[in-house]
Amino acid sequence: MGRAFDIDAVQWVRYAHHVPSPSTFKDDELSVGEVAARLGISTGAIYDWIQRGHLAARRTATGRLDVSYTREVEVACRTRVENSCHMKPTSQKLLGAEAV
Repeated sequence: MGRAFDIDAVQWVRYAHHVPSPSTFKDDELSVGEVAARLGISTGAIYDWIQRGHLAARRTATGRLDVSYTREVEVACRTRVENSCHMKPTSQKLLGAEAV
C-alpha cells in the first residue's frame, strides 16, 4: 500500500490476523500472577517477596516482572507459606469454609 512497515503496521497485522506476541518468559520463568496462583496466595505477597529480596525476578523491557521459578524456588516458597502465621493458601481457606 506504499506505507512504511513500521511498529504500527506490525501491530495491525498481529491484531488483524490474531498473531500473539512472542513470550518474554525464559523456560523457568512465570508471571507474578502465575506464581501466586500456584501457591494459592495473593499477588501482593509475591510482590512483597520480590521487593524484600526473598524471590528473584527480572523486569522486562515492557515493565513486567518475570519470576525465576525452579523446583527449588517452589519448595522454598511453599515452606515460607506453610510457616507463615499471616498467610495461608487459598485452597485451605476454601476447604475450611466448605466444612462449616
